[in-house]
Amino acid sequence: MSFFSRIFNTNKKKESVTASSLQKKVQLTDTDKKQLTTDITTLSKQIEQSTDANTAAGKKEKAAVLTKLGQDYQKLGANDKAIAAYEQSLHCNEDFGPAFDGLLQLYDVKRQEAAYAGNNDEIQKWLNKSDELTALSKKIMRSK
Repeated sequence: MSFFSRIFNTNKKKESVTASSLQKKVQLTDTDKKQLTTDITTLSKQIEQSTDANTAAGKKEKAAVLTKLGQDYQKLGANDKAIAAYEQSLHCNEDFGPAFDGLLQLYDVKRQEAAYAGNNDEIQKWLNKSDELTALSKKIMRSK
């Protein structure tokens, strides 16, 4: 089945489409999940305790921690939390990298979920988010 036929398919299988079915399947062991949860707690505490976020170096460091947090959330399948962390990371440090790539992937997953659900408002929301990310990439390229 092609990509477009899956999006516009009107079969009753829509309910079975989830974020995890749209992303690459990576099976995490209980140990992996526990480690990711521990890492998330540690990273969250680091963000709360960071006091150097007003300097350029502090912003880059905070962005790196937020990116790692987003990656961990994404691995756990907590896509909304991953998106929030990645967006905060880009707010601290507008640059290409894992946060940018993660957002591209997650915005696409969210758009696909909305398409399968037939929710045009959500489709438009995620398309707009993708457009904003494209505009940011143009801004980054022009500044270099």
